Formats: sequence, structure tokens, C-alpha cells
Amino acid sequence: MDPLFEIFFFAVGAAVGSFLNVLIYRLPEEKSIILPASHCTICNHAIRFYDNIPLFSYLFLKGRCRNCSESISLRYPLVELLTAILSLMVYWKFGPSVQYLCAFVFVCSLITITFIDFDHQIIPDVISLPGIPLFFLAGVFVMKLRFLDSFLGVLIGGGVLFGVAFVYELITKREGMGGGDIKLLAMIG
Repeated sequence: MDPLFEIFFFAVGAAVGSFLNVLIYRLPEEKSIILPASHCTICNHAIRFYDNIPLFSYLFLKGRCRNCSESISLRYPLVELLTAILSLMVYWKFGPSVQYLCAFVFVCSLITITFIDFDHQIIPDVISLPGIPLFFLAGVFVMKLRFLDSFLGVLIGGGVLFGVAFVYELITKREGMGGGDIKLLAMIG
């Protein structure tokens, strides 16, 4: 693999990771992911472009807001680093290709869902519901999986978990897991 491509895909991953932080913070709050621009969650001061460089800005600012000096969560650079590393790994697997793009979008969906679920115990429908047909079609047409295999993945992934949740609720008379988990497994297929 070409080192310049590796640097490029790592940097793309870090930049995308910065956007995933926006999704992780704003989706559960049902806030716009576009406006307002990135800002400190404590003092609401807009973050300047040079203070918003993935990974580096956190180090340069020593983990503190330039305006109010409050601590910036370590999660922000960790999500950027995780996304950068996974982007690089997906590049190593697929090279610069449509397969890379599909796999990386899938990975980004899972990163976003993981952190939102960890913080709020929810899996946003805005990610999982479009993800079901999107990743099903990507599996068939881009990853070249057989139609039946992809279809069964969706049915079994969501269906088995739905069955477990249904039986649990029948026995205990209370919900054991939310529908988000079922939709997530259908999306993963």
C-alpha cells in the first residue's frame, strides 16, 4: 500500500470522526447537525477553524476550550482517532474503491450508534432504519453478496432478536429490550 494513500485515508477518517462527534452529541438531543457551527458545549463559543482540526487541536489546546478554559471531553479525540484507524483498516482491506466507501459508511454508522447507545441507551432510527435497505443493497450490489444471503441476514439478524424480545415479554410481562436493538441487528444483517 502507498504511504500517501494511508496518510490520506487516516486523515479522512479523523475528519469524519470529528463529524461523528457532532452526530453523537446532537442526534439524541434532536438538534440540527448543520447549524449552529461547532461550539463549546459549556460556553457556547463558536470554535474557530484552526481550533477544530481533528486530533491536533485537542493537543494544541491541551484539552481545554480556548474561550472558557473548561476541559474538553477526551471522547472527542478518541472518536476521531478510532475513526481514523478504522478508515485506514478498511482502506487496507478494500483499497480506494466503492467497497471502501460502503464499508466505511457502515463502520461510521456503528461508531455513532455505539456512543449514542452508551450515553443514552437509545439507537436512533434516523441511522438504523435507512441503514437496513442501504446496507442490504450495498451488500448485494457493491460487496457482491448473494441476494438471498443478504436478505436472510436482515431477516435473521432482526428476526431472531425480535423473537427473543417477544418471548421475554410474554414470560416476564415487561419489555426486555427496545426495538432499536432489533433494527440495529437487521441493519447489520
